Amino acid sequence: MRLIRIKKLSLPIIMRRLLNILLLAIPLMVGSCRELPDYLLGDDVVARVGRHLLTREEIAEVLPLGVKGADSVSYVKNYVDKWLVRQLKIQEANTLFPESEHDIEKLVEEYRGSLLTSRVDQYYIDHQMDAEVSDAQVAEYYNSHKNDFILDRTLVKGRVLRFDATYRQSKKLKASMQKATTSAVEEKSLVDVCEKNGFLLIDNRTTWVSFSDFLANLPITATQNNEPLLDKLGLQEMKMGKDCYYFDFTSVCRKGNVAPLEVVADNIRRILLTRRRAEIIRKHEEQILQSATADGSARVFGFEQDSL
Repeated sequence: MRLIRIKKLSLPIIMRRLLNILLLAIPLMVGSCRELPDYLLGDDVVARVGRHLLTREEIAEVLPLGVKGADSVSYVKNYVDKWLVRQLKIQEANTLFPESEHDIEKLVEEYRGSLLTSRVDQYYIDHQMDAEVSDAQVAEYYNSHKNDFILDRTLVKGRVLRFDATYRQSKKLKASMQKATTSAVEEKSLVDVCEKNGFLLIDNRTTWVSFSDFLANLPITATQNNEPLLDKLGLQEMKMGKDCYYFDFTSVCRKGNVAPLEVVADNIRRILLTRRRAEIIRKHEEQILQSATADGSARVFGFEQDSL
């Protein structure tokens, strides 16, 4: 008679193989949007590290909507592996750093407290704060705090027109650009000519840009002293290779001057909203402190309040 030797497997190996078999099981549909592996259909334990258990129900709660088939099995396998590693690391940390448990619990409690107080603050902000900031309020703040808005760079408004040096009607183009400043008809004519001939027209007459950004459209090196360009009125000309340039400055606000209101308006709105938030929080804190002190639910012991 031929004897067949049966190899004994340790319990951990049996558990791992059983888990692998379960992870490869054919998924079943649960509801209309989730498809879970069949071993998740219940409340049995899927994994354990020490006293910490991971159940099928817990995994089902985190499984994303729309995950099906092999993707479902892969997701669960990955989630279980990460859960095991995390629990094992926590277990190892408790062994390596037993004295830090109190500090960690204190940090967790402080963080929890910060989250809760922040939620309270946000609750009153959501219910009490007016999020609208009028132009008049912005202007009032600007006029009262102009020294807070000193420019650290020069800003300009203007135009740049780049065209082919071989263009025969350059004088007419120049005249059209000059007239376009005050004539909507000439403005449209200029735009049409540029589009027809492939010329580049950059119009920043309604938006402040930094002087350096404006000069980036011209054949000028950054090392040059370009400040004198700002002192010239009207249309200026430049040429580089096959390109010619017409440009002008319609507005200039130099470094060291107060920034134009339109440049800092959004920043002022943020400042005003931040102040409103802070005021709502301050008033609420004063109210709950006064109320709790008055009814005795909050008390300070060991010294007089006036000594604070």
